[in-house]
Amino acid sequence: MKTSLVCAFIIQNSKGGTDQVDGNPIQVIWKDDNSTPSQAVTDAKTLLQDDQVNILAGGVNSASAIAMEPLALKYHTVYMVGPAVADSITGQYYNKYIFKISPNSYMEAKAAVLSIGTPGSTVAQLAPSYAFGYDSVTAFQKLATQAGLKDVLNVFADPTATDFTPQLTRILQVHPKYLFVTWAGAPGPWNSIANMKLQQQGITVVTGIPNIAAIQALFGQFAGMRGFTTYYYQLPHNPINEYLIQHDESEFHTVPDLFDPDGMAAAIALVDGLKKTAGNANGNALSTALSGMSFKGPKGTYTFRASDHQALQNQYSVILKNEPGYAYPVPTLLKVIPASETIPPVLNGGQ
Repeated sequence: MKTSLVCAFIIQNSKGGTDQVDGNPIQVIWKDDNSTPSQAVTDAKTLLQDDQVNILAGGVNSASAIAMEPLALKYHTVYMVGPAVADSITGQYYNKYIFKISPNSYMEAKAAVLSIGTPGSTVAQLAPSYAFGYDSVTAFQKLATQAGLKDVLNVFADPTATDFTPQLTRILQVHPKYLFVTWAGAPGPWNSIANMKLQQQGITVVTGIPNIAAIQALFGQFAGMRGFTTYYYQLPHNPINEYLIQHDESEFHTVPDLFDPDGMAAAIALVDGLKKTAGNANGNALSTALSGMSFKGPKGTYTFRASDHQALQNQYSVILKNEPGYAYPVPTLLKVIPASETIPPVLNGGQ
């Protein structure tokens, strides 16, 4: 059996390092889509048509994941989406072969609202102008209103922008109590936020905490900032996360970062699903096995909701703290946000 990934992630081998499930060997074929939807589609077609793979997995960029979803339906092939976030992956573009590991925009927005938790306060949002940003703003706006917050302004910026003065000037004009920033990638708006001294002017910045390199590069001046994260390696305490930490330290001389658990959880989910089918990777059989399945991963228990195949999971409310021995402010746990508190609506129209 061949299992294909459109981008690399860590595999926890299924039977003591044998790369087999019930005697069926797993072959992994790697492709790099360069986070480009057209390249992702080209790679996926090559894997499905020429390599005749049984399973697709990966997709870091939401646009790339969305672009590949019709291929899963056309070829009746399970597609395990990794860290891509957009709600529409399991909503508008859902089909029964799609399974999504990472939290979606709604789940992250709910975690952000729970990290603020001050009813009556005003909030503005800053986000990139593409699917991830639009979905995040929409989800946060609805949840903030439900929680008694007042969403007073939503501002979008080019994902490649380096100067955010126009957007931040608009935000300063309405002077919200909180600014919720949704951003992925560098450099982002952080230098501009620091240079324009939003926090010193009484605007509390809240965000999803990014990967370690981004924390080090962008958040050196933001110790004390609150936020949430879907993963930081010191937060979950379970044997699978310990394995992941030990693996990365011994293999790569580093620690797991933000998206590593998504890859590992995807691999574990596929192996557990294949165990249920006795190694049968047929898309219909494997989809049935995975739908509604709970499994253990680096963050604890994940559950693929049967109605849309979104993986429900814990998240973490944190504060950034300067700690000895670290070159960046460390995400320090305030509380675990359980999966039960961030359950998203079903957006696939009952497909």
